[in-house]
Amino acid sequence: MVRGKPREVVVDGRPVIAMSEKQFESLLAMRRQLGSQTAKMRTLRDTLADLGEFLDSVAETLDADASPEPQEITSPPSDPSRPRPELVTEIRRRAQQARAITGAGRTPRGRHSSDRSPT
Repeated sequence: MVRGKPREVVVDGRPVIAMSEKQFESLLAMRRQLGSQTAKMRTLRDTLADLGEFLDSVAETLDADASPEPQEITSPPSDPSRPRPELVTEIRRRAQQARAITGAGRTPRGRHSSDRSPT
């Protein structure tokens, strides 16, 4: 057997792979690590999707709080009673970016991304 390469053998008419015990233990360790990384990635994806939804809610709230009257030029830009349109635009951009990373579309309001049925 070539070192480091498993060998294909036939047992009871079925092809199987033969490898050393050390190779098998290494394979099992890699499988455990992959499972752990997959769980972490799933958690990060869900957190990022939740963040995107939160940012959408913040942008919607800021838009709803904006008065329908046009802003006067004399109004200071740091006036906390009036949301800045560029801030709302940036919040929406970042929410869209989070959805693009997770591959998630926007969910209906009040529905959690993890409540969606798998596709």
